[in-house]
Amino acid sequence: MFRIAMAVMLALTVFVGCGGADDDNPGTPQKVSCDARNCAGCCLNNVCQTGTTAAACGKEGASCRACGGAQVCKVDQTCGVDPNGVWRVQPVSAQIAATNNGSSWDVGGSPPDVFVRMLCPGATAVVETAIAESFNPTWSTGGCEARAGLLLAEPWVFRLWDHDTTVNDTITDELRFQFTEQHFAAGTVTFQASGGMTSLTVQLQKQP
Repeated sequence: MFRIAMAVMLALTVFVGCGGADDDNPGTPQKVSCDARNCAGCCLNNVCQTGTTAAACGKEGASCRACGGAQVCKVDQTCGVDPNGVWRVQPVSAQIAATNNGSSWDVGGSPPDVFVRMLCPGATAVVETAIAESFNPTWSTGGCEARAGLLLAEPWVFRLWDHDTTVNDTITDELRFQFTEQHFAAGTVTFQASGGMTSLTVQLQKQP
């Protein structure tokens, strides 16, 4: 009889030690985590989302990401610039060297009459900024426009000139630059020295 009583007590001890799904609330199911095993989209507050909106973008159970103001959730469920959106590439300021290889840019040592000539991908004609007589010219118009998908696939071509009455002087050679997603996110690109140009700042402006 004593052996039987000991066996019963041992069995009860093992049963109590094992517990249920929730020791404090027996019978309560455990919470299921949102992850790649059960979510093809992204997880927000442990809830699976489609992962296809700018507010909650992502895939394969990763944490949802809120896309930036000028971004969309692309077909691959990553944030980026809308390839069909139209953007203006607008030169806004430049710094020009004090001399043209040791010589004055214009008669009497006056500043050069600077303008930027450019070609956006997909365009058939070049465009130009206004002429600004300055070693530190600025512009607000005269840029070129293209769809973001083209700007990400093909280079922007540009050149700085000093306007003269007879023949324009070149400030830079023809330059080519390939924009990236990071440039669209930043909205501004600054180019370093080339030829008689010390620097050039360009804005990427989203069009309505």
